[in-house]
Amino acid sequence: MATTNRDRRSAFERRCLSKAAKRMYRNSTKGVRKAIYAAECQQRGKSALGAGK
Repeated sequence: MATTNRDRRSAFERRCLSKAAKRMYRNSTKGVRKAIYAAECQQRGKSALGAGK
């Protein structure tokens, strides 16, 4: 399996999605990853990117 080297990451990739979740849901759809991201943000008490105020 070839690895891809990217210089830029999206804010979604940089923000509060944990490394464990990134590994666990690596091949999942974007919707699944966004749901995990929202759950982790809620758990930490942070506002999710793109969430309305």
